[in-house]
Amino acid sequence: MKEKINLTLITRGATRCLALILAVLIPTMPRLLKWYATVRTLTDNERLAITVAFYICAVIVAFALWQMDRLLSSLLKKQVFLRENVRRVRRVQYCCAGVSLVCLPAAAVYYPLIFMFVVMGFLSLVICVVCRVLDEAVSLREENDLTI
Repeated sequence: MKEKINLTLITRGATRCLALILAVLIPTMPRLLKWYATVRTLTDNERLAITVAFYICAVIVAFALWQMDRLLSSLLKKQVFLRENVRRVRRVQYCCAGVSLVCLPAAAVYYPLIFMFVVMGFLSLVICVVCRVLDEAVSLREENDLTI
């Protein structure tokens, strides 16, 4: 049991570390993009697509990381099979789908973003299945709580 708690703590630490990395990337993005333009020639449209997609995705990812942190905090309190946890997982799924949808039009201008579209779309589908399983588990727990 202690191993599960340690894994949850490690996961929460990783989530918070990713949030910190995101917070550092947001103000440094223009400089990173300027450097990247020296490595690979970018048109103005490509620069704009990358910048807009990044900042929109940054907001979505920040929200997803916040939901993950709240979910992991709930797990540490041994509150696993709750409707609120199902809603949190569903919100993370919507965030993955949102990032995928943001990257699709940007990929029309900057082609490598098509990979982000595919990966985040697939991740959204996987999380959708996990959310459905969690929803069923919560329903079973609620039904079991009503049984004498």
